[in-house]
Amino acid sequence: MIKIENVQKKYEGFEIQNIHLEIKKGEYFVILGPSGAGKTLILEMIAGLVKPDLGKISGIKGSRIGLIYQDYMLFPHMNVFQNIAYGLRRKKEKKEKVESAVQKAAQQLGIFHLLHRNVNKLSGGEKQRVAIGRAMVMKPDIYLLDEPTAALDLSTKIQAQRLFMSLHKEGQATVIHVTHDFEEALALGDRIALLFNGQIIQKDKPEEVFNNPATKEAADFLGYKNVFSGEIRESLMHIHGIEITTPVNKASPAYIAIRSNDIILSKKKIFSSARNYFIGEIIKVINRGSHLEVLVDIGILLHVDITHQSYREMGIGIGNQVWATFKTSAIKVFEH
Repeated sequence: MIKIENVQKKYEGFEIQNIHLEIKKGEYFVILGPSGAGKTLILEMIAGLVKPDLGKISGIKGSRIGLIYQDYMLFPHMNVFQNIAYGLRRKKEKKEKVESAVQKAAQQLGIFHLLHRNVNKLSGGEKQRVAIGRAMVMKPDIYLLDEPTAALDLSTKIQAQRLFMSLHKEGQATVIHVTHDFEEALALGDRIALLFNGQIIQKDKPEEVFNNPATKEAADFLGYKNVFSGEIRESLMHIHGIEITTPVNKASPAYIAIRSNDIILSKKKIFSSARNYFIGEIIKVINRGSHLEVLVDIGILLHVDITHQSYREMGIGIGNQVWATFKTSAIKVFEH
C-alpha cells in the first residue's frame, strides 16, 4: 500500500496542503482535478523526483516505477526500438534479453512495424505507445500516468484507455493516473480523489463522487450544469420568483445543483411523486452527439439532456412550451 501522510509542498508560488491518501496494492487510483490543481506535483513526489516539505510518502521504496508523461518525453535522436530499450540498456541487460523484451512489448502495443522509425515521424497515439512500451519493459510494480491522453483525439484516447485497463488487469500493477477529464476518471478508476487548489476535497468510488459532489466547485467541475444560489427556508429555495423544493429545511446562503439528466421533459404535466415541476419555453437545442442538450427558460435557465429519439417523438422545438420535472432527491445542496 502507498501511503501519503500529511504531505505539504510549496513550489513556485503554489502550495500542496495536507494531502492524505492510501492507495491499495493493485488499485487503479485516479487523481482528478482542473489544470493547475497540483496533480503533476503530487505524482512527482510519489516518484521521488520532488521532495515534500512536510509529511511522508511510504510504500514506494524498492518498487519499480513506470512514469508516463503527457508529452511522452521520448528521445528525439533515437528510433522507436532505442527509446523502448533505453531503460534496459541502462541496466546493462544482455542484448538478447533487450531485443526479446522490446519486440514483445511492441507486438502487444501494435507498433512492431514502427521499431526502426524515427519517433519524430510518429502520430500522437504512436508516440504514446512508445512511451508505454518503454515503461512496460521495465515490468513496473507501479505506473504513474500524468495526463496520458490529454493530447490525443477522441478515437485514439479511447484506444489508450483500453490499453491502460489491459495493462492494469494483466500485470496487476498499481496505477496512479492524474487527469482533468472526469469521463476518463469514471471509466478507469477504482477510486477517485478530487484535487482543487492543492487540496483533496473528496475521495471515494467514482459513482459516489459523481453522484454526490462535496462542494459547489466540485459540482461545477463534474459537469452539473444547473447550479443556482439563494436562501432555503422551509425546504424551499426562492430564485427569481420560482420555488424549488429541496431536501434541506434551511440554509443561507446556499447553492443547489441538479444534473441535466435528472430532469424530465414532457408536453403535459406529469403527476408523480416528484415535487418540482415547472412549465417553460425551449430557447435553444444543442446537439451533443449521443444526446441533445435542451435549454428551457422556467424563470431560470435549465439545461436538460434528452435522447434524439425522445425529442423527435415528442415533436418539440425552439419556442415550444414544455414541462420540466425533477425529484427533490435529485438536488444536491451546498452551504457556503
